[in-house]
Amino acid sequence: MRLGSAVVCGVALVALAGCSSTKDGAEAGKVAPAVGAPVTADPFGTFRQRTGVAAFVAAFRTTFPDLADGRSDEAIASDVTHVCLDDLRDPTTGRPAPDGEAAALRRIPSRFERNGITPDTVSARLILALARGTACSRVRVIEEW
Repeated sequence: MRLGSAVVCGVALVALAGCSSTKDGAEAGKVAPAVGAPVTADPFGTFRQRTGVAAFVAAFRTTFPDLADGRSDEAIASDVTHVCLDDLRDPTTGRPAPDGEAAALRRIPSRFERNGITPDTVSARLILALARGTACSRVRVIEEW
């Protein structure tokens, strides 16, 4: 029951994070590129700029403050990007990996470990659910004629 409540809470936080803004109208929780960082067209760099990644970062900071403490938005964005592109998908083909969920659940504890705190199985599943609902969600392209 606790896991169900945590998942519902996490999904609600994700929804709220996507609706927030700052005083000047800028998007809250947006992952800004590092100062002086080169502009990159690689899939990893492009993926990290998705709004779903920023929503994950905001939800992760709220849901797991101890794991987020002292970490930059860019570091958290990088970790979730690895989950989406390297674990859930086959990095060579870009297609869903048959063992993607198992791979993600194996790697999430070491990827998101911080300050001697390692996510347990329940936390790893919640992190994966947050990632799937935000950063790793499908992109739908609508073409205009």
